[in-house]
Amino acid sequence: MSFKVIKPGFLTTVQDYGRLTHSEQGLAQSGVMDEHAYAWGNYLLDNHYFDAALEITFGSVELEALDDMLICVCGADLDFKINHQMVDIWNSIQIQKGNRLSWHQPKHGIRAYLAVKGGLETQKFFNSRSVNLREHIGTKITQDEIITCQASIGQLDRFIASKYMPNYYQEVVLRLLPSYQYSEFSDAQKMLFFSQTYTISNANDRTGCRLKGAPIAIKKDKMISEGMSYGSVEIASDGLPIILLKDAPTIGGYSKIGTVFSLDLAQLAQQQPGAKVRFELMTIHQAQKERLAFNQFFGVGENSKALKI
Repeated sequence: MSFKVIKPGFLTTVQDYGRLTHSEQGLAQSGVMDEHAYAWGNYLLDNHYFDAALEITFGSVELEALDDMLICVCGADLDFKINHQMVDIWNSIQIQKGNRLSWHQPKHGIRAYLAVKGGLETQKFFNSRSVNLREHIGTKITQDEIITCQASIGQLDRFIASKYMPNYYQEVVLRLLPSYQYSEFSDAQKMLFFSQTYTISNANDRTGCRLKGAPIAIKKDKMISEGMSYGSVEIASDGLPIILLKDAPTIGGYSKIGTVFSLDLAQLAQQQPGAKVRFELMTIHQAQKERLAFNQFFGVGENSKALKI
């Protein structure tokens, strides 16, 4: 079973849950930017939570189905069509050989996910199919490329309940878990950080998201490089936050005020430059409770090491 790439789009890559156990070797976590959309895509197809999907950023993609297969499209509304006819997303869809699948300009969010029954069958690098262009692991899809997936049979008619549908238009509120360096920031610095609404800058990609706003006055602008994690919020030398995302390096030398709760970063992944972001504190107990509920619902972590919150 496979697709032929007619138009590859701006940035379309194969991603799965990520490269979770290789940070000590200097490899980024990688994986899908919008965990919520990706997890629902696999769930609605009764896939394993780790099955690879296409991450389509900003659209302008066209694929030809070379076989009959069952798919699910979740995430951003990129004006998805089959044979030039609009099709609802966030549900399982049976397609036939010869169908043309197309994604156009962003209408609601910026990243869409194409999940296929059985998952995409691309080469694995360090136990993951996730592409990381910064680390030269894999490549984005190209015109005339053939993307293969597992053979599957049977049909499913499943869709997402409206209460689980994300609203990508709402202001993004990122809940922050204080890091061990949190106490190094003064009360005045913390107040400025949490009281303002930041704007996402043009420096926003799979590596990280720089924010614009009133800078925090800092005395110690750099430190000896140390390990970093997905969602860490560094305060750079200009006093402004950088949120580290899936393709971020594993070490860095800025103080970190905290780490964004991982499930909140799905909403950030759907925002364009100019969108508004603010932070609020979150307790470790609440983070563990929400992550556990998510993991149990989608089967995350089954037969694998536990994921970080």
